[in-house]
Amino acid sequence: MVLLAVAQFLVVFDTMVFALGLPMIAAHRQLSFSGLTWLLSVYGVCFAALPVLAAAIGRAFGQRRVLMGGLALSSIAAAAPALSSDAGVLLGSRAVQGVAAAAITACALALIDSTHPRGPGRDRALNVHFAVVASASPAVVLPCSLLLSTVQSEDTVFWVQTVAGLVLLLLAPVALTESTPVPGAGAGAARAALAVVPLGFLAWFTDWLGGRSLSVTTVITVAVAGALVPSVLGWFGRREGVPELFARLDRDRGAFGAYTVVALLAAGLAGVVFALTMATQVLGDLSAMQVGWALLPAVAGVVLGCLALPALAARVGLAATVAGACGVSAAGFVLLSLPGAGYGFGDVQLPLLLIAFGCGVLALPAGFARSGSGALPQGLNSSRQLGAGLGVTLVTGIIQVAEERTTASTLSGPNPFKAGLEGAVRDCFELGTALCLTAAVVALLTLPRQVVPAAGPEPDVSGGAPAGTAGSPGSSAR
Repeated sequence: MVLLAVAQFLVVFDTMVFALGLPMIAAHRQLSFSGLTWLLSVYGVCFAALPVLAAAIGRAFGQRRVLMGGLALSSIAAAAPALSSDAGVLLGSRAVQGVAAAAITACALALIDSTHPRGPGRDRALNVHFAVVASASPAVVLPCSLLLSTVQSEDTVFWVQTVAGLVLLLLAPVALTESTPVPGAGAGAARAALAVVPLGFLAWFTDWLGGRSLSVTTVITVAVAGALVPSVLGWFGRREGVPELFARLDRDRGAFGAYTVVALLAAGLAGVVFALTMATQVLGDLSAMQVGWALLPAVAGVVLGCLALPALAARVGLAATVAGACGVSAAGFVLLSLPGAGYGFGDVQLPLLLIAFGCGVLALPAGFARSGSGALPQGLNSSRQLGAGLGVTLVTGIIQVAEERTTASTLSGPNPFKAGLEGAVRDCFELGTALCLTAAVVALLTLPRQVVPAAGPEPDVSGGAPAGTAGSPGSSAR
């Protein structure tokens, strides 16, 4: 469990240290702002598109092997830009790291699910994993800031990533038990490969849309597409007719609702961390170290949400609890988007705590989530990965457009650029509000309203695919 938790932190560390180090990378490698945002977007697209395929390959060949492959890819990709100053190498390395991150994150959860015997032990392990995943983004900002404040070149950062990945790669065979390959799972991996194109297109389209449309339409498009893509793929895979597809959508609406809520909240959390990282440095005049300390209290908010929400759901029901948590997160985004809102150290504390508390939904205990909605852990994990990738690409698109609109003004000084960036980050926070409110509506319309126990029996299947694919609540495997 410790090794898998560290592997998850390494994934988030690779993302966050790169985002915090963008000014250093831009200065040393003479990259434009547009080039920098492409470095973020290509990672987000690969990370969002590949979780289903990574889990399917792990079922066919062994989850530990695929996890180790992801660690090896991550180390190689980190070393490449340290050895070469070419911008194309850096862009390619970010794409490969996105692939590696998808494999590591998907197979870490799958290893827990496949190697722990059914019962309280597995539930505790899954709960710890979800809590680590939910709190990782704000938690790693401080160590990233410490590293960046002590090094003079981004090459040192790349070598740190390389060594950390190699250490975990060497420890994996010692600490982890290999999962048993599932006979016939190779065909499932081939079908899962079909998901890469539409999910990758969705992530790219989100980046494109984020630079052109800041409206409720953006949010609804992302939510509906993220929920329906897996089901439509499963529909094609089984050659069902349209009536059967809609019957399954209605039958499994609780699972679809859970996956959609998780994707939307993950997009909001990933987006706010990226936007605040830039806003607190440029608009709040905080150093990288101060940014790390400013975002650290969000970890406490996630933990509080993780502890309080299951007990609350046992009293008032799953739908009301999740919708209320989404509303709390929306309130935090509103505070950040208000005219005159500051981005200094003290200004962001209350909004961050509110957002993080609501995002404790991402760390709901696995047994509670399944007993309430029919959602499966691997499906929730895939939805979280998809949402996080979409959130990063949305924010990147919004900020890139703001930079393009103020390019001429930046030549005369920093103030016009700051004004443009301030408008962009407020747009990001308004979008976060829309994501959370949409998640609240989805929760009220789809999740069970009755009171459910904080822990419940596991379903007969524990598959690795989102709803509508093999192993999901609505699949024929049940």
